[in-house]
Amino acid sequence: MSSVSLKRALPPVYAAAAVRLLFPLLVLPVMAVRLGSDEFGRLGLMLVWAGLLAILVEGGFLGAATRRAVVADAAERLRLARQVFSARCVLCLPVVLLALGVSWWEARSAAEGLSSTGPQLADTVLLAALACAMGWPATWYLQATSQLHRWAWVELAVQGALLVLTLLLAHSVEVYLLLQLVAAASLAALGWRWMWRDLRGESAQGLWAGRDVWPGLRLGAAMLPVSLAGAAYSLALPAIASTRMARSELGLYYLADRVVRALIGATDPLMQLIYPRIVDRFRGGAKVALRYAGCWALGGLAAGAAILAVLLLGWPIIGRLIGGAEPARLFDVFAVSGCLLPLLMSWKFIGFWMLGSGRFDHAYRSCIVVGAAVGAAGAWFVGHDAVALAGVALSAETAVILAALTGIMVTLRRERA
Repeated sequence: MSSVSLKRALPPVYAAAAVRLLFPLLVLPVMAVRLGSDEFGRLGLMLVWAGLLAILVEGGFLGAATRRAVVADAAERLRLARQVFSARCVLCLPVVLLALGVSWWEARSAAEGLSSTGPQLADTVLLAALACAMGWPATWYLQATSQLHRWAWVELAVQGALLVLTLLLAHSVEVYLLLQLVAAASLAALGWRWMWRDLRGESAQGLWAGRDVWPGLRLGAAMLPVSLAGAAYSLALPAIASTRMARSELGLYYLADRVVRALIGATDPLMQLIYPRIVDRFRGGAKVALRYAGCWALGGLAAGAAILAVLLLGWPIIGRLIGGAEPARLFDVFAVSGCLLPLLMSWKFIGFWMLGSGRFDHAYRSCIVVGAAVGAAGAWFVGHDAVALAGVALSAETAVILAALTGIMVTLRRERA
């Protein structure tokens, strides 16, 4: 693994993270005012479905391929790249059919009066294309080879341009989605070009290989269900609840949830740098790796609690800035959703320890399934308004953590037996 220090790696990745953080904090409230409650709810649902379908295209490789690539040589990384590339080409195919299914769902919702407009062909095309582009990043390779600090400058440029162009040009759902598509496709293409530049000396052949499709699908198969199940208590909650929730309520939930998730996502660059280091610490034993992950988890807990306190105490000012997005109602949603900040900013480091160990894969998969069940059931039965849906999201994440701790203890007990 590269010996790049955190002091050198963190500034550029956090410069890019700052732009990603600004996007929902700045752009989504603006779009809520520009579009109105119903259209903003429609935009939120489109983005939710794009994120869900992108998980299918991503194929579980961020977890599965990263762990393998950390300890692989250049030739093995090229083999992994071919498997990921070939499998993702195939995984893109069902996305078109699923996008059509989403359009049918939206048409039914429109007929039942839950939305003011039905889907159009342009929505279906944009949804399928955006999902494919979002699912194609080369993050698994960049993370495993500790190059995220160099890649961050590329991401900074693309995301910065997206931020400016969205504020200038996005006055409709279609334009917003089109700008997102261009940015996602650019990052995916540039990331794979970066990887190919590193690895092409290992072989004269290209990345596509039909014989690598099945090995690639098998590689991601262990983690893809985890990713899909995990989405059931984050991205999928508004999708499920949308069958019973008014678009204005959906818009409120989406705005609060995306801002909170963006604040949590601000730690992603750090976590992407820490994950390979956690894996590397297992050379000294599981306890060494756990101590390392635990220290970061305590820091995440403190940081999340501090951010939540600032949000709640500073709401009189924040509410005035948001203005057209029903600030009093939005505060109620934030008060619940914001509890995810200390919870997830600490837990993710322990989750990476579980994933990096290789011993708790079954427990890891099981806890995600538990969270998916709690989230899906809650969204279906009680997700009728934004505050209730935020409570479902918090309950699902809590269920994941409790199930994971139980799974760890069960696994350790079986190993001793």
